[in-house]
Order: sequence, then C-alpha cells, then structure tokens
Amino acid sequence: LGRIDYRVQPRCMVMQSAELIARELGLDEGLTSRVRLAAMVCRAGRDQLSPAILNKRGPLTRREWAQVRRQPELAAALLSDVPVDDMREWILCHRERPDGSGYPRGLVGEQIPLEARILAVAEAYAAMVSKRPHRARRGHEDACIELVRCAGTQFDTAVVKAFLTASLPSNPLPLSTAA
Repeated sequence: LGRIDYRVQPRCMVMQSAELIARELGLDEGLTSRVRLAAMVCRAGRDQLSPAILNKRGPLTRREWAQVRRQPELAAALLSDVPVDDMREWILCHRERPDGSGYPRGLVGEQIPLEARILAVAEAYAAMVSKRPHRARRGHEDACIELVRCAGTQFDTAVVKAFLTASLPSNPLPLSTAA
C-alpha cells in the first residue's frame, strides 16, 4: 500500500502568495482569482513527478532533471480539456526567467506573461520556506533576501517588489541589492 502525501501547506502558501502579489500589482478581482487557481494547478503538476525524484537527497542526474523540467508541461496538460488557454500559458511559462535562462521556451522579460512571473515568485518562495529532502527550510527573511538577490535574472523585479510589499508591509526589503 502506498501513502498519500497531499503537501497541503506549500500548495496553500503558493496560492496565497500568488493572490497577494496579484492584488499588490493591481490586478482586478477576476484575474486575481484566476492567478490563484493557476497557482494551485502549478503545484498539482509537481505532484506528477516521481516520488524518487522529489525525495532524492543528492544531486539529480541529467535524466531526472529532464523529468523535473517537464513539470510546467505536466501541469499545463491538466487543463487541456478546459477552455482556459490563458491559464495554461501562464502555467507553461512559470519556469521562464527574465534573463532568458528558463524553460521550456527560453522566453525573456516581457515575453513571459505577468501572471507566469507571479507564479514563479510564489512557487519559489514556498519552495524555499518548505523543508526538502536535500536541504533544510529557510526562514521568511532569508527567502526574501534570495528573491531580492535573484530579481532581474531569475525573477521579475516588479513582482518581487510586490511580494515584499505585500508580505512585509512594515519592513520591506530594499530592491537596490538586486542587479
């Protein structure tokens, strides 16, 4: 018999973070709700990866990385029979990076839909503050510092700033260190 591991906390965290960012960026209520739903589907795509890969303590092989890199496609495919082409595109592009080093298409900057850039920051934050088999969890402040460090290359700077403003209203971290 297998064991069911729903990973509820990270999934909820991604959804809540995506919603906070969308609101901070001024997206309307309908679009904010769609971003939240897309965040839930993004995480469900991760659940389609092999537990052996997800729970591996050491470095991944090339073959394992190839599977991990399919996660956006797996998640987008969950919506293949539903008329939500825009959300499917956001999910497919949420691992793209402003500097062009992301996947699956190698998109750059504004080529990446804003909603996908929101999902990228929300997922990265949840990943950093969650315990993983290969590393300990980071605290909120350390995760925010990492988001700032990677703003402009891995993450959209405006989206990181919106996350910081929404999550740390009394003590936002400066984005001047991101370059």
